[in-house]
Amino acid sequence: MRRREFLRHTTLSFAVLSGGCRTTDPAPSPPGSARSIIDAHCHVFNASDLPAARFLRQVVIRDFPEQSAMRTFEIRDPDVTDRFIELILTLLGVDKAPTAHEEIAFLRGVPGSRARREPTDAREAAIADTANFLIKLDRRRRNIATMTVPTARQKKRATSDEKFLAYMLGSRTEIMRSNAEMSFTDARVASREAFTSRGAISRYLNWFSLFRLYRHVLVEKLIADTNRQGFKLLMLAPALVDYDEWLYEDVKSPLGQQAEVMSEISVRCAKQKDGPVLHGYIGFDPLREVAFDNNKGKVSSLKTVERALNEFGFAGVKLYPPMGFRPSGNRGPYPKRSLDMLGFDPSAQMDEALRKLYALCVNLDAPVLAHGYSSNESGDGYAKRGDPYYWLPVFEGFPKLRVCLAHFGRFDTLSRGRENLPFPQRSWEWALGEYIKGHPKQKIYADISYFSEALNDDAALRKSLAANFRLWTDLFDPGVDRLIFGTDWLMLGQEKGYEHYVDSVKTFLNKDCSFTEEVCDKIFRRNALNFLPLQQRSIGRERLESWYVRNGLEPKRLPLTQESIFAGLFR
Repeated sequence: MRRREFLRHTTLSFAVLSGGCRTTDPAPSPPGSARSIIDAHCHVFNASDLPAARFLRQVVIRDFPEQSAMRTFEIRDPDVTDRFIELILTLLGVDKAPTAHEEIAFLRGVPGSRARREPTDAREAAIADTANFLIKLDRRRRNIATMTVPTARQKKRATSDEKFLAYMLGSRTEIMRSNAEMSFTDARVASREAFTSRGAISRYLNWFSLFRLYRHVLVEKLIADTNRQGFKLLMLAPALVDYDEWLYEDVKSPLGQQAEVMSEISVRCAKQKDGPVLHGYIGFDPLREVAFDNNKGKVSSLKTVERALNEFGFAGVKLYPPMGFRPSGNRGPYPKRSLDMLGFDPSAQMDEALRKLYALCVNLDAPVLAHGYSSNESGDGYAKRGDPYYWLPVFEGFPKLRVCLAHFGRFDTLSRGRENLPFPQRSWEWALGEYIKGHPKQKIYADISYFSEALNDDAALRKSLAANFRLWTDLFDPGVDRLIFGTDWLMLGQEKGYEHYVDSVKTFLNKDCSFTEEVCDKIFRRNALNFLPLQQRSIGRERLESWYVRNGLEPKRLPLTQESIFAGLFR
């Protein structure tokens, strides 16, 4: 799985209770019809929302370690890999992607706004940019060749350029031996071939082209891709992320502006009667909050969260511990540049910032979605900081807090304090499951987003994972009330077989795990209705319904948890 290297309950019908209570939570879909689902964990950010250069270097490739790069891109020569990464950074340049401010202007119909670009248009533009990149390398190596005494560094660069050009040109390497510079026609032919017939390289190039699109276009693509597989989306919950302080790179679209544009997109979705509604998670960074509290930063992460929840129609909050913090009990090491900026160890203040966040989420009935797999770390050992072990004090201190730990289902990562146990008992999943079993009234969940194992044809792997799923649910969640479906799109788009991902997960649950259709309905829809703030007369639902009213929208578009109707009648 690249990015990690990246159920039995009867549905009730309440038609007879419709007096004053309307539900958009239908009974399980009849055979042959589109299954209604909720994507409770996805992303629709573009390159202007991310610290793209450092995220690629420090998180995806981790400063270009050769083995990691070779595994990721399936290129054996590290020199070629380095040039491919240089190309990616060119394709992800923030000037290629519309900013949040530009998208707000477009959605509001401001004259002269940046034109909308479709996925096919973005791909063609990326092919042209790749062709220009090849021409640039060709010119650079030719210039070095004409130097009287090139430096050792220049010689090495020319060698790397030549290797990459030879890789991209394939059988047409005679172009490099020509006295004339590479033509745009030749470069475009090579570029188009790289986008169409180079395996993992092609997948990545096409994926990176998506980061140049408007966010609402990415939403449309996710909806269309899901519909194409025979599923009907009721709701999307995209997560915004805040990596800036940890990666030390400012984004072109600050998080506050991202929240505002997502509100505009939510309005757009709510106006379309047949499509899903959209209410996501706003990113929170405790390090940013500490910097603000100590006059080292201009933006309060907590205030950004509060405004997103109260004004912009956000359902909850996203936390990303692998950037470098724990949900509780923080301690170093931290990036030296962060310590130099602050002038002190931020551990205690980050704990306090997180406690303030948890209290705010309880008061506003806002769920927390957190990265819950040992991956995508920004520094050595940081991935372990998302361990459920560090969540247990949070669960104890804030029993009304709703939390979902993402990327459940690998059973291969050691949880702290379980060193003497075998797998899967020593895994993060087991540590979480034991807490859930001992505290059945708390709303603690796990999602199976980016479960790329469902795309794997390895029968032994699928059998092992399915056995662990069944054992976990039998021991800790016999009603299968705590597992939630999510795609993790747009991140998932890099995977081979993404186009049938939803159906593949359904097959894994239904066939490999032998979960019934009723159980699958829970995972794909009904559990998310309980995790998200959708219960009738709840603080969270009232908060979201107020957003609908302020924007002149119909609150009944918001899905409703059926079981909550009884609670509403008898409260």
